[in-house]
Amino acid sequence: MHRIPLHMVADPCPETSEYVTMSRVMCPRNLIECELFLKVLRKETDAVFHNFSESAQTSLNVSRKCMNMKNRDVLKKTSQSLDEIICRAPSGTTTFVDAILARSVIYMKSNQHGIACDDLLFYEALDPALKTIEGTIVSQILLCICLYMVREYKASQDKLAMLKDLIGKTPLSDKSEIAMFLSLLQQYDEKINQARRNVEFVQKVQSKTLVPFEGHKLTRKIPFASKACEYLEKEKCAGVFALTDIPKGEIVVVENPIYFQFSAPFINCDMCGLHRELLYTCDKCRYKTYCSKLCMESDSEVHQLECYGYRIGLIPMLEASILFRLFLQSGKYILPALVDFAMEGGVVNDPRDAWIFIQEHAQEEDRKYNIVGEFLATSPDYKLLTKEKYLEVVTTAFRLSVFIYNDTDLTDKYFYLLALQKIDIINVMAAILLRLAGHVLLKSQRDELYYPKPGEVMNETHEEFSECGALPMPTDRITANAFSYYGINAISDFIDCYHNLHDSLPEVENELQEKSSNNSPMFLFADRLHSICIQKYEIETIEDIISAEILPTQQVVEILDIFNTSKRCQLMTSIATYFHLFVHQYFNKVANTFQLKCTLRATLKAFKQDCATENVKVISLPRGKCVGVTAKNVVDGEELVICSEIVRHHDPNLMLNLVQCREFNFLSNSNQGKPSFEKGLGPSPEFLRHHKAFIFTINNKISTWKQSTQDEKLQVKLIILYGTYNSFLDLHCPEKDEIRLIGVLKFSMFLAMNGFLQHASDNIMHVVELIELDDIYFKNVDMYRQTFCVIKRIMEQYIDIMIDCSDLSGNYPKMLLGSCSLILRRLQLHTEALIDNEEAYSLYMEYSTYHYKWKTILNSYILMPPGLRNFLVDSKN
Repeated sequence: MHRIPLHMVADPCPETSEYVTMSRVMCPRNLIECELFLKVLRKETDAVFHNFSESAQTSLNVSRKCMNMKNRDVLKKTSQSLDEIICRAPSGTTTFVDAILARSVIYMKSNQHGIACDDLLFYEALDPALKTIEGTIVSQILLCICLYMVREYKASQDKLAMLKDLIGKTPLSDKSEIAMFLSLLQQYDEKINQARRNVEFVQKVQSKTLVPFEGHKLTRKIPFASKACEYLEKEKCAGVFALTDIPKGEIVVVENPIYFQFSAPFINCDMCGLHRELLYTCDKCRYKTYCSKLCMESDSEVHQLECYGYRIGLIPMLEASILFRLFLQSGKYILPALVDFAMEGGVVNDPRDAWIFIQEHAQEEDRKYNIVGEFLATSPDYKLLTKEKYLEVVTTAFRLSVFIYNDTDLTDKYFYLLALQKIDIINVMAAILLRLAGHVLLKSQRDELYYPKPGEVMNETHEEFSECGALPMPTDRITANAFSYYGINAISDFIDCYHNLHDSLPEVENELQEKSSNNSPMFLFADRLHSICIQKYEIETIEDIISAEILPTQQVVEILDIFNTSKRCQLMTSIATYFHLFVHQYFNKVANTFQLKCTLRATLKAFKQDCATENVKVISLPRGKCVGVTAKNVVDGEELVICSEIVRHHDPNLMLNLVQCREFNFLSNSNQGKPSFEKGLGPSPEFLRHHKAFIFTINNKISTWKQSTQDEKLQVKLIILYGTYNSFLDLHCPEKDEIRLIGVLKFSMFLAMNGFLQHASDNIMHVVELIELDDIYFKNVDMYRQTFCVIKRIMEQYIDIMIDCSDLSGNYPKMLLGSCSLILRRLQLHTEALIDNEEAYSLYMEYSTYHYKWKTILNSYILMPPGLRNFLVDSKN
């Protein structure tokens, strides 16, 4: 919606105040158009939901019939259909309730008991009036078995006792419908009652409150920071300075994200921010997404104020989740000042006076830190935005303010004491929204997240191996160095490969430059949709949008600018209709499904990078909390500066963007080996384009070749490519840099998959040695997962072949076990000392089990008498 430009006599000027800007935007045409757009959204949304309500029961009936089929593709589409019913069908219907139960059965059949348990617990919390007696009994039977399967034995026994009492008291007219489930319960009856002999599974994740060095110090400029820090403004610069000596490794800032928003629907929980297999939506808007009843109820008080904006699709289309919530906070922040002013006899009857009053209140409010007060008190530097982006936030602010006035009660709730007419109050709210939107844009951290399709085990980092075929592994390859095995010259071949890659950069750079401006799923969809609607394509499915030809962006902008109101409303009608196709795309999790997560944090912006010393590293924890830790000893009076590399928690599905994570010194003929950026100024745009293109080229070649790894010539090319990739990282990354470690792990996985077990083991042991020498441990769970994936592959390969190769030495597997033990110890430290995260604990338990299994197998093999070993080999043959 913000892609359709406002009618403007002259372009808004970033230097003018927000109120003046929005006053110039306000005119009858813009106001009328915006109100018409809102009517279109309401009408089209009602039609879509009405149609879906009528077809939901039919979809459920078809899904039930398909549930018993063995075809994997059919089951996948069945699951997608149930997902859509659960998230979009009217929540107060039996169709919605029955779909949740049906989905839990699918997960039960696939032995995903933990996931099924989530659905069953959600089903249990629903209105009993919507559930049949049989459905209630079936759900309780499945929940009882699920609890047993996930080792929650006490809960399972309690549920079993309750079930027997319920079945005994409930008159069932026809037990044949649930006979299968009753029979299943009888099979587990004895096991559940004997569960006291088993070990109860309890997740004991230590919850440790993270407190900065010497405690918190709350001030307007630097909240959530240590008392040993102070924000000082000098003549030419400002920054955070140490008030005392701070040792290395101390926490100097702990900050929760103010808010976060996602650009693609139905992938993450909008309350806790985590990616989940199962998701549920708000009962009314059927868009805002949650992972559980608890998250839904925790967010209900605030969400009810924005719910209608989500239902008609306005807030998602404007990508204004953070902005809208900040506006709600602004209303709460401003209202007490208006009340006090009114009680003293003051009346605000001029919109300009109202805007000045709000700014002065925010500037004078010093009692405690308030992020909204900070934003309202200071104007963002709009000059940092491109002209297109500035016009975009102006348009968003105006259209959102019209929606707030026309379709919500927020004006009466927060601004009823302003004696202003409709146009004037819209202007004031639009000015508030514009200022907040500028801060959100400039102070948000953006992460691109990649989500594998259901059934994919490996994440993006190791995707190139997911479809590799099993290669023959001659015994001479097990102990060989991969470079020597294929006769690769590790200097000349890598240099030749590097030059070949570099020669193709200009072409790739242009391709990346076209993609880089539209990095949001919603933005990409809207951009394509505007072009398609202008050309009047016939669209029936999401595939029609994906495959249609589009016009150049500038041409689309010029056409939209000359459209009259009638044509703009026709365009808006199409967009409102096709918006739900965009939603459908993310239910089906088509290829290249990705997510843009924006997290608003204000504190980190106070740590200016005015000095050369970077002494604070930032660690992002899974739920969004941000921790700043000193990377070296800091002396009294020294400025605290965030390292250029912000070490972030990598979601298991986070697509690594090397350009955003690290400033590489890209070597080329033009800079003759010198860094392409100056200290403190960051990388130049040219440098970023060159580097991103280089990495893109490498990944593209890996992706092209991965399907044909049986070809020995391609094996050689891939090994050279990985060697070049790691040489590049070796030149431009510190030895223990996380990105460099990822490069080593990718190459090690490749070696392990193709039989070079000792070469892969050497790489892993070198990584462990680096960690041990400097007494460090990884700062995110996913690095452990990737390391263990390589170790797991190597160990399983060793175990598979060592019986057939009686002369195979057990030294390398034993050394690798030692490395595994060291990493497990580090992971335990990580779990206990840093992250309050169930995932870390689960990972530790999983690989502790693997370690014990491998140790038992190796000990049995090594201690086995030669005669017995030969006998077993002969028996096998």
